[in-house]
Amino acid sequence: MVPFYMLEWYVPDVAPGGKIAYFVALYITESVLNSGVTLAHRTLVMHISDDSSDRESAIAFRSACGLIGMVVGVAVEGQIVVAFDGSLSGTCNHSNGSVNRTGSNITSTSPLQTGRQEVGYLVAAGIICLLALIFATITLTTVKERTAFLQEKTAEPLRRSLKRLMTHKPSVCTFLLSLCFFLATHTFQQSLALYVQYSLGLGSQVQNCLLALVGSCLIGIPVFMVLMTKFGKKPVSVGNILVLIPIVLGLLFVPGRNLVFALLLLAIFGMTYSLLFILPWMMLSDMSDILKLQTGRSYHTLLHGVLSTAQRITGAIAFGAISAALAIGGYESGDCAQPESVGRAIRWNVTMLPITSLVLSLMVLWQYPITEGMRQRTKESLEQIRTTSEDGLREERKTKSDDNAADKISENVRRKQDRDGLENFGFSV
Repeated sequence: MVPFYMLEWYVPDVAPGGKIAYFVALYITESVLNSGVTLAHRTLVMHISDDSSDRESAIAFRSACGLIGMVVGVAVEGQIVVAFDGSLSGTCNHSNGSVNRTGSNITSTSPLQTGRQEVGYLVAAGIICLLALIFATITLTTVKERTAFLQEKTAEPLRRSLKRLMTHKPSVCTFLLSLCFFLATHTFQQSLALYVQYSLGLGSQVQNCLLALVGSCLIGIPVFMVLMTKFGKKPVSVGNILVLIPIVLGLLFVPGRNLVFALLLLAIFGMTYSLLFILPWMMLSDMSDILKLQTGRSYHTLLHGVLSTAQRITGAIAFGAISAALAIGGYESGDCAQPESVGRAIRWNVTMLPITSLVLSLMVLWQYPITEGMRQRTKESLEQIRTTSEDGLREERKTKSDDNAADKISENVRRKQDRDGLENFGFSV
C-alpha cells in the first residue's frame, strides 16, 4: 500500500479525461489495499487474548493510537509543506481582485513556489511511508497471535456464514448501530475543516480546532472505558447519546469568528464523541464470543469484514451529503471567497445528519438484546470450554508421550537383545 501514496503526486501528461481515469484507478487500487490492511490489523486484536476485557482494552488503545496517528500525519505533512514555502490551502482564483470578502490581502502563487510546494508534498509522503514501514515491521516482529480454543474444523461456505450473521439478532443490531455511528462520525470528520473555515470564519485555526477535538477524544476514551466497566455498555451508550445530541445541535448556533467558544464546544463535543469510535468494535467482540459459544466456530474475521465494508459505505454516503450541501450552498471550486450560503449549508449538514443518525441509534439500542449478565455468562462458559479443551489436549499429549516412551523402551530392549544374541520369548516391555 505504501508506494501508492507516492504515486498520488505523479499525474501522466494526458487529456483531462485521462487524468480523471488515472486517479479513479489509483484510488480504487489504494482503497482495496487499504480494506486488506484495515481488516488485518483490526482482526488481530481478537487474537491478542481470549479474555474479552483484554480485547476491549486493546480496542480502546488501538482507537487512541489511530487518533494520534491522524494528528501526527497532519502535523508532519503540514510542517514540511510549509517549510518548503508551500501553503496547505493551495492556489485559488481571485474573483474579487486581490482582496477577498473578509478584507484580507491575497497574493498569487508563483510557478517556483508551486514547484517547491510539490517537493514538500513528496518529502512529506516519503517520511510518512517510512514511518508506516517502521510501525508495520514492529507489528510483524513483536506481536504474537494466540490460537483460539478447539472449534469445528469443517469449512462453512461464505454464503451460509453471512446468512447466519444476518439472521442473528445481536449481530444485526450491532451492524445497524455501527452504521448509525459511522455515518455520524464520517459526516463530522469530513466536514470539520469546511465547518471551521466557512461556517465559523476561522480558516487559519483549523489545526487548533482539530487538536482540541482529537485531544478531548483521547481523554474521553479511558473515561468511557471506566464507565462501561462499571455500568455496562448499553446504559453508558444511551446516556452518552442523550448528552451528545444537544451538543451536536449547538454546532448550528456557534457564533462566527469566536475562537474561544468554538474550541470550548469542540472540546466538550470530543469528550462525548469519543465513544462512537470504540463502541462498535467492542460490541463486535461480544458478538464474536456469543457466536463462538453457540456454534463452536470463530466468526471474528467475517464480522470485521462486514463492519469495515459498512464503514466504507457510510463514508461514501457522508461524502455525497457534503458534496450536495456545498452544491446547494453555491460553492465555487477554486474561489478564495465563498458566499455565506455555503457556511449555512455546512452548518445544517454537520448537525442534522449526525443528529438523525444518533436518534436512529437510540432506537437500535432499545432492541439490543445483550446485557452485562449475558456477557458475563458467555465469558464464563467460554472459559470453561477453553479449560476443558486445554485439559483434553494435555491428556492427549500425555498419552502420546507415554506411548512414545514405551515404544522407545521396546526399541532399546530389542537392540540390546540383538547385540547379546538373545531372542524375546514372548516377554513384553
